[in-house]
Amino acid sequence: MKISKFIYAAVVGGVLASCQSVDTPMFSDKDAFVAFDSKTTSIAENAAREVKIPISLVASKGLDVSVGFEIDTTAYAGKNAAKEGVNYRLKNTSNTLSFTADGEMVAYILIEPIDNGDYNGDVCFDIKLSAPEGCNLGANYTTTVTISDDDHPLAAAGILGKYNASGLDPFGTSQMQNWTCEVVKDADYVDRVWFTQIVPSASGATYKSVMGTVSADFRSITINAGQDLGTAGSYTLTLDFNGASSATAQVSNGTISINTYVIAGIVEQPGYAASGAQTVTLKKVEE
Repeated sequence: MKISKFIYAAVVGGVLASCQSVDTPMFSDKDAFVAFDSKTTSIAENAAREVKIPISLVASKGLDVSVGFEIDTTAYAGKNAAKEGVNYRLKNTSNTLSFTADGEMVAYILIEPIDNGDYNGDVCFDIKLSAPEGCNLGANYTTTVTISDDDHPLAAAGILGKYNASGLDPFGTSQMQNWTCEVVKDADYVDRVWFTQIVPSASGATYKSVMGTVSADFRSITINAGQDLGTAGSYTLTLDFNGASSATAQVSNGTISINTYVIAGIVEQPGYAASGAQTVTLKKVEE
């Protein structure tokens, strides 16, 4: 397979800015609202401390308002619902959060994870704000909390984590390319991992994670070609191992080695690529 390096130009349109001054609208107290800072919250099972989940009062000034909250596991029933007293402890003494006119404009729900020493998979629950007094609920009135199980067998095997990646340019320059990649666990399958960026960076490219299947002895990872790798401008990228249907990555002492061409091929232009490497070596970053 002939590989040609893909070079493309981005056209940036001009934007006209108005120089006219405008009046800044006043934020009325009746528009004040409370909301979670994020729609999702992740807590490590072995955090060994209580974790603060912030709820902010958005207003022009401090106000005497309150909001209630409740924990809901309905969406995770029968699968991975977190259980209070088993997976976590709620440290708040009340299910009502209060804000005062002369106080802070942020309050916290306090969650302490419980490290049970067994692998049971990640567990989840939702926290929903309700019954606001003196304010409104913002768009982020619910956050999904995930307690990440630290006893995953692939973590124990040293496979999961952040890596420094490198590989020779395959397009004639033979220059060494360096980038970063994280190997993360699959949400449902204990023998699968995801590589967040398996090829070098390219201008204008946005990469997607690709999946690999780990062998029973944790010594190799099989990665199938043809996976959706993202985009480069208007082009779609696909994972290509120089025509092979798959590649086997060898795992040894914090290093993952893919000893074949790893290419971000362009679907719309067969034989062309956005980026790639002759071989790829991932070395785990010490934490």
